[in-house]
Amino acid sequence: MAITDKQRIRGWIAFDWATQPFYTLGLTFIFGPYFATIATDTYLASGLDDETARAQAQSLWSAALTVAGLIIAITAPFLGAYADNSGRKLPWIAFFSVVYVLASFALWGLTPDGSFLIWALILFFIGFIAAESALNFVNAILPSLGDEDAIGRISGTASAVGYVGGVIALFIMLLLLAENDEGVTLIGIAPLFGLDPETREGTRSVGPFIAIWYVVFIIPFFLWVRDDTPVNPQRTSFRKT
Repeated sequence: MAITDKQRIRGWIAFDWATQPFYTLGLTFIFGPYFATIATDTYLASGLDDETARAQAQSLWSAALTVAGLIIAITAPFLGAYADNSGRKLPWIAFFSVVYVLASFALWGLTPDGSFLIWALILFFIGFIAAESALNFVNAILPSLGDEDAIGRISGTASAVGYVGGVIALFIMLLLLAENDEGVTLIGIAPLFGLDPETREGTRSVGPFIAIWYVVFIIPFFLWVRDDTPVNPQRTSFRKT
């Protein structure tokens, strides 16, 4: 059965829904604050006072975010040029998707003792770079989905859909999984699936949650989106770009 234009557009929009929880849950509301807490506790255990420990934890996160941002900024033009010249985007989106899923799932390892702290930081920002790199290729598909007016509407719809997906994912985490200091979720229940509040398994499940959400909701993208054929396809490599 041929893929219709509407299916291709819906598949493209599905990418925003699939990836938004990484930013909402990972970067902003769940993993980021949890990482800051564990990092602060680790610095406190090393003998630093509370204020210094918090500052060190914030500096560690900020430094990693800066490095990741620089890597994304440096590589984006090359990835974009490669996508435009070769017309091959889906294989790269699939590659970065695998990296994103594996890195996100591994965030489960950040236990309260802080033994996985640096690895969790590295893996989180590997996932961040993978998500942004995949987005670079996804955006390169957008012009093939319609005329100038249409792609504006499609892009705006995707942003709105992604925002809704992030909010829904956040409510699921807060209501059913992420525990507070008393060991219960926002609605006063223990985390689902028998997750142990003592070892913050409810909060740590944010990594697997982000990964599984992506695997499930990216399916329409790979079912319905196809590479567009460039007008003048060129054999290209990263050396040329």
